[in-house]
Amino acid sequence: MNEYLKNAVLYEIYPTSFYDGNGDGVGDFKGMKEKVDYIKSLGVNLLWLNPFYLSPFRDGGYDVQDFYTVDPRFGDLEDFRAFADKCKENGIKVLVDLVVGHTSIEHEWFKMSSKAERNEYSDYYVWTDSAFTSYKNCTIRGMSERDGGFVINFFASQPALNYGFRTCDIEEEKNKSPKDNSGAWMMHYKDERLKPLRDEIIKIMKFWLSNGADGFRVDMAPDMIKWNKYDTEDTHEIGWFWENIITPVKKEYTDLIMLAEWICPPNAVKCGFDFDYTSHDTPEFNALYRNESHTNLSSTYELGYNYFSGEGKGSIEELIKLTDTYQEKTQGKGTYSMPTGTHDEIRMMTGAKSIEQAKCVFAFLLTFRHLPMIYYGDEIGIAHNFSVRKDGGAIRTGTRTPMQWNDQKNRGFSTSDNIYLPTNDHKGIDVESQEKDPNSLLNTVKQLIKIRKSYSCFNLDGKTEYIEKGYPLIYKRKDDKNTATVMINPSNKPITRAFTGKVLYSVNCDVVDSSVTLNAQSFLITIE
Repeated sequence: MNEYLKNAVLYEIYPTSFYDGNGDGVGDFKGMKEKVDYIKSLGVNLLWLNPFYLSPFRDGGYDVQDFYTVDPRFGDLEDFRAFADKCKENGIKVLVDLVVGHTSIEHEWFKMSSKAERNEYSDYYVWTDSAFTSYKNCTIRGMSERDGGFVINFFASQPALNYGFRTCDIEEEKNKSPKDNSGAWMMHYKDERLKPLRDEIIKIMKFWLSNGADGFRVDMAPDMIKWNKYDTEDTHEIGWFWENIITPVKKEYTDLIMLAEWICPPNAVKCGFDFDYTSHDTPEFNALYRNESHTNLSSTYELGYNYFSGEGKGSIEELIKLTDTYQEKTQGKGTYSMPTGTHDEIRMMTGAKSIEQAKCVFAFLLTFRHLPMIYYGDEIGIAHNFSVRKDGGAIRTGTRTPMQWNDQKNRGFSTSDNIYLPTNDHKGIDVESQEKDPNSLLNTVKQLIKIRKSYSCFNLDGKTEYIEKGYPLIYKRKDDKNTATVMINPSNKPITRAFTGKVLYSVNCDVVDSSVTLNAQSFLITIE
């Protein structure tokens, strides 16, 4: 694992919505560069940027039209370089989204691959051998002069790039109808005809690294090789694939940082990635602060009590078991992250209904043994907007609304009269207001990050010892220099406990000598 990550805090930015630097209503690199000082003030030292490549934006930029070109809405390559340079000057490393499971149908590779006559791009995408042959329920047919259907990822506008199939899946397809040569179009993942595409991915990575990136977050990392039945334990084929991509890049860029969208950290780390993160696909993680018992806010929203809800009816034990497994299987090789949210998830403040509850969430995420990840705007408590839909985002659009900088026009995001998405009009949910309030969520987050960075027992080398796993949650973080104790009470019921050491930071607590009353939605951190 890259040593830089041991004391890292990551911040995810959706470029379209962070800050508009040229007044056209859309976020851009000029705007992001202007806000590097703010990013540094948080204490974060690692960024993940969602896609900024040329794109029709039918899936929020995850439908790439050209991997080597910055979409004009964000500026140009020089603007990216200037932003990356300013980040480096401020001790911040930049990860860019590597979206190489598919492209846009507007990509030149796909246009060439769609032609009837064979050419150098014919094998770049997964095509069946006939317009009447389909694969699973994800094949688009009758849309090209080529006699075949193309396999897609997610949307019809996202044709899947071709990294081949597993041996078992090819055999399974052939056994369905052996007489008609079924499955003959499926290429084995080690087929030499697929090497030019793998070489192209390496070329893309080196291009962005040479222009200022420090690494990549890889979209749908475990799904490059197609599979019929996913075996979560068997990583033989996909491990081979990533070894042949990551290893040659690391030879030239030895400090390369690789973040996977795998949602299974042990597998991601085993396949060469530095870390991976949990998501709404992880039930144990949803039970932390995404479950919501009272109202079905959407068809995809997770029901049930979350641990940080004031009712005090949730449980954190299953999450602890899961993270213990993650730590055991990634130890010494990599790590994992539990994010406040991502561009794909319901905003944290939907489950965390109050700012005090959100403070408890951050107290946990910023003292626990993992690599903390903050989604832009969660540090000030931006809520999810369930009424907006744009760029293929569907319900996810509500987590991509503009960052809120002040209480002026468009909450300081843009001077335009026509902005990308509406801002949330909630008084006090902006950077300027919260920077002035010492008790704000923003200042709480800054203080917690400062504590994490100041005491090595909180980093990835520090051990964790659980004292209580209910209400309150009490655990110690230890190394050979210090022992810290963290007490968190997210419930509405006050709880009294004894403690040792010096108080570093507390919220909503009454401290008398060596006794603390953890009032409703409170936490205490001590050091000894």
